[in-house]
Amino acid sequence: SRPVIRGLDGDRVQILQNGMASFDASGTSPDHAVAIDTLTVRRIEVVRGPAVLLYGPTAIGGVVNVVDSRIPFERVTGATGGVDLRYASPAGERALAGAFEFGMAHGLQVHADGFTRRTSDLRIPGYAYSPQLRSTLPEDEPGPYGTLPNSASDSYGGSFGVAWVGADGFVGASYTEFSSDYGTVAEPDVTIRLRQNRTDVAAQYRPSSATIRSVDFKATTTRYEHTEYEGSEPGTVFRNDGGQARLDVVHDRIGLFEGAVGLQVLDFDYSALGAEGFLPKTNTQAWSAFVYEEARVDRWKLLLGARYDHTRVAADEDPDFGPALTRTFNSGAVSLGASYAVAPQVALVGSLSYTQRPPNYQELFADGPHVATGIVEVGDRNLGLEKSWGLDVALRTQGAGWTGSLGAFYNRFSNYITLYDSGAIDPEDELPIYDYRGGAAAFYGVEAEATITLGHYGPGRFDLELRADWLRGTNTDLDAPLPRISPARFGGALAYAADRWNARVDVYRVQAQDRVAPNELPTDGYTMVNASLNWRLTRDRYGLTAFVRGTNLLDEDARNHVSYLVNIAPMGARGITAGIRGTF
Repeated sequence: SRPVIRGLDGDRVQILQNGMASFDASGTSPDHAVAIDTLTVRRIEVVRGPAVLLYGPTAIGGVVNVVDSRIPFERVTGATGGVDLRYASPAGERALAGAFEFGMAHGLQVHADGFTRRTSDLRIPGYAYSPQLRSTLPEDEPGPYGTLPNSASDSYGGSFGVAWVGADGFVGASYTEFSSDYGTVAEPDVTIRLRQNRTDVAAQYRPSSATIRSVDFKATTTRYEHTEYEGSEPGTVFRNDGGQARLDVVHDRIGLFEGAVGLQVLDFDYSALGAEGFLPKTNTQAWSAFVYEEARVDRWKLLLGARYDHTRVAADEDPDFGPALTRTFNSGAVSLGASYAVAPQVALVGSLSYTQRPPNYQELFADGPHVATGIVEVGDRNLGLEKSWGLDVALRTQGAGWTGSLGAFYNRFSNYITLYDSGAIDPEDELPIYDYRGGAAAFYGVEAEATITLGHYGPGRFDLELRADWLRGTNTDLDAPLPRISPARFGGALAYAADRWNARVDVYRVQAQDRVAPNELPTDGYTMVNASLNWRLTRDRYGLTAFVRGTNLLDEDARNHVSYLVNIAPMGARGITAGIRGTF
């Protein structure tokens, strides 16, 4: 499922691939897989603060950017690559991934990668249904035990890219295919067949200029389709076909400021049609202009982000969904950030932001049963802009052998749009009806983390890592809790790092969540214990690393309260992941 950051989910957290939209259906529903596999990525970046305005008007919660080398923008000579082979016991996962790059002396670079991943149904510590849900059911219907039915998956994909890399920049393109067949645990006989084809082009020019550092262009086109099957019969068919392009100009210092300005365009068609479709065919178009600047003055570092977006969302006429309708929105956002060096190793940082988010096609036009999540979704064609302002402050400090931070945040919405359980049951589909509604809301919380070096023992060093967070989300119109708000969490890790091996044990406690929205069930707390060991077997250029990781070592019945499926799908039972990774 998609990540949730500080209680914000859906398209408020943008999932990007190399800075561009992923164009899948995961923003429509949390049961839909993100069409990206992490086996072949280089790194994953999480962006918050003023810099999120570089990416879109909806990224109030943040940006998760998955970076790979499918367009090889770095020059290498000769061949490099790697292979990753692993097995994980909770779901019988078998995974294999490989990547290969070859560079020629005149600058031509070639990249190829591929992966395959299969899992069986997930083993779970006890009942699939939560105690709270079982208490509402007849005693002779406790639900599945020991295994989460219909949770198996089969995914595979690959990409090929080519680029020319020179002294002043690069230009390249890549083609990617991603496929996944997986079950959805909300219905025992519903499976999903996902296919995506994606083409990316990218170019960068670095002029010999005292002002312009680089000019970057990116564009992507995608054809995405997934079908929900009930048994062997196709039901709802989701399609998302579209493209995105952006131009960024990064400049060196002009006066006090250095940063980037840019333009972005987006155009895609989306629909969820079929026997149990819940969305008409829609088209979304947007063009945007943005700026991000940084300045340093004495002990101050200042950050500024601003963005303007013009968005058009249109629905076709459909006898099942109503007449055609086009909505247009003009939205803006601004964010100011600052960092002040209170002392040589102490900094006070903060940001203040104001954001307007246009409602998306689903919030406007949904009207029907969504079998994979077991609810009927009803949109509101009259929804307006979602407006919010937020304050984020933190104290960061470090000393000899330790670092730490303590922060707090507050976000207030005047028209927070989310799904609410209406309390009614659709008589035809026998599913609960959820409405998209806007209302005043507030999110606030605290976060803390620290790393302390305990000492050097033998060839390595022991570090103690501590972390904690607490979040509160409230519908301030009703003075009632918002749904799917994570409970308080705290814990830490003991890590040992040496030249050729490292090990760690993680322990964190998730408290019970009994502050719940109307018609929402509470969840119990749990303690999660994980451990891992990595061993570098070789020292030469042909690197070989073995790894083993134990998860949920206490075999806890652990449930993620932010999930729509929390009451029917716990996390996996105690398990072991083992594998080997080779590079050359």
